[in-house]
Amino acid sequence: MKFLKNIQKLNGCQAGILTNQSAFGYLGKYHFQTYSEIFNLKTIFLPEHGLFAELQDQVSGDELSYLFGDMQIVNLYGKEESSLVPPKESLKNLDVVIIDIKDVGSRYYTFLTTAYYILEELSKLKKETGKSPVFLVIDCPNPIGTKVEGSPLQETYQSFVGVKSVLHRHGLTPGGLLTYYNETFHLNVDVVVVPVGVFHPTKVTSFEWVPPSPNIPTQNTCYVYPGMCLLEGTNLSEGRGTTKPFETFGAPYLLGKEKLELDKRLLSHQKGRFLLRNLRFLPTFHKYAGIICEGYQLMVLKPKQFHSLYFTLYFLKQVHELFPKQFEFLKGVYEFRSDRPAIELLAGDSYLLDYLHGKHSDSDLERYLEENETVWNKAIKPFRY
Repeated sequence: MKFLKNIQKLNGCQAGILTNQSAFGYLGKYHFQTYSEIFNLKTIFLPEHGLFAELQDQVSGDELSYLFGDMQIVNLYGKEESSLVPPKESLKNLDVVIIDIKDVGSRYYTFLTTAYYILEELSKLKKETGKSPVFLVIDCPNPIGTKVEGSPLQETYQSFVGVKSVLHRHGLTPGGLLTYYNETFHLNVDVVVVPVGVFHPTKVTSFEWVPPSPNIPTQNTCYVYPGMCLLEGTNLSEGRGTTKPFETFGAPYLLGKEKLELDKRLLSHQKGRFLLRNLRFLPTFHKYAGIICEGYQLMVLKPKQFHSLYFTLYFLKQVHELFPKQFEFLKGVYEFRSDRPAIELLAGDSYLLDYLHGKHSDSDLERYLEENETVWNKAIKPFRY
């Protein structure tokens, strides 16, 4: 293949890589093993969760270590916010920075935010010195395709779980989104995208799925995640501690006639696009560990039509209304920010937050989302690979 031949021309270049276990399969190896045979691989940048997705969410990787000879390990998810940005010293002696890591199609997912922070640092390095390493993105499919959902993240809510201007479900591949960042924010880094199909199959199948992080166990999880991740900002369990996180959700207090009314309201929403299975579940860790929760399994019937974000916003609004004394939006530090609650960082839009508090109708929300999705689709047209 032409791109493989071109990469071979970089033989011996000093390289660093942002990767984890999701970059696996080409020649039956982890991709960083393959690159180490081509490049002089000097540095592995670790994303959240570690190289083999060993760690749960919001757990520092400072204690992780691997036996890779003299290769430098740079942890980009430590105990301090400053750890999210790669040290200048880790970049300036590199010829190439490789990005080979799977995304799940949602802006909350932190891997491509880490890649964006690397891109920003390369831009600064280029301004200071006149040169910077090539930013080589090994592209892979978006597991939930090109469909988009949501509204642009407003700058005041920008954090590690959301880069400004991006929709909740962005509809791009890693190469597309990172090129969007480079061009839209005028970073002027030399970005090279290796097309899907060179190192990653053109289609993602459940048979080849490697969990990119502990709570994305299957490809199906990715379809509900753009909405259900909002539950992280509430006292509802998003199913961590079960075998179906984000597909399983609920709380101990979803009981009585209010629960029956909630069931009734959910049945009328997006009819025919999903199925809710009532259940009880017992999380083994995280929220409500060891406590029986009443809730649901969300089963998507029509992935191309189901709107995960709208479903979750609607669900939260109903729970807020029916269980006002029990339901809460969580406070405290979330992804290194303590000045705003998690739900604000995740929703990322004052209009959506107002909807959750009953200030907009369902039809108004639908119209608002449709308008923003249309604008985003036009904006990202040049970045679809």
